[in-house]
Amino acid sequence: MQRLIVLIADIESSKQIKEEQREALQTKLQQELDHLNKTEYGPVSPYTITLGDEFQAVFEEADRLFVHLFRLLAKLHPVRVRFSLGVGSIATPLNTEQSIGMDGPAFHEARKGMDQLKESGFLFHLNVEEEDNASLKLINNSLELLSHEIQTWNQNRLSIFYLTKEGYDYKKIVEQLDISPPAFYKNKEAGALDVVSKLLDNISELINQQLAG
Repeated sequence: MQRLIVLIADIESSKQIKEEQREALQTKLQQELDHLNKTEYGPVSPYTITLGDEFQAVFEEADRLFVHLFRLLAKLHPVRVRFSLGVGSIATPLNTEQSIGMDGPAFHEARKGMDQLKESGFLFHLNVEEEDNASLKLINNSLELLSHEIQTWNQNRLSIFYLTKEGYDYKKIVEQLDISPPAFYKNKEAGALDVVSKLLDNISELINQQLAG
């Protein structure tokens, strides 16, 4: 049976957001999810808002997954979003219209990971069906460290990171964010963005290996 990646995401402390701000946030979130669903590396079961401020999607591979997650962090900043990934099989037919009405181990692992994130306060977690190996522990330790580091990132740094990962050169990024070249390079160096980029590429490769079983 094919193994897939289930993403369950949740807006942190959403109940503390004022009602008028919540409506604007919901609109912004839906716009971003619609955009990501149309991208070349979009999910096979599209981003769907499910319960209040929670949304989910299903992916066949991890190659561009973290670009999506960092775009969402940038676009929704200063609101924080938790992302739980579950790798495993799906027991029901894949819904390619909406990410609802499905079940199976991949969903159970993602849900378990979301409970762990709510307890730990980190932003990323990965669980794999019937796996608890050294590779998985390394991935989660790295994601916890990354969660800790990006808590101090401002919106510009988050945006510089995901735009760079999307292939934009610094001139286009500077123009789009309306910042100076020195501000671009300062953010890049202070956030060690090149190292973070390589780390996430390596994590994506390891997740793809987990998909292969």
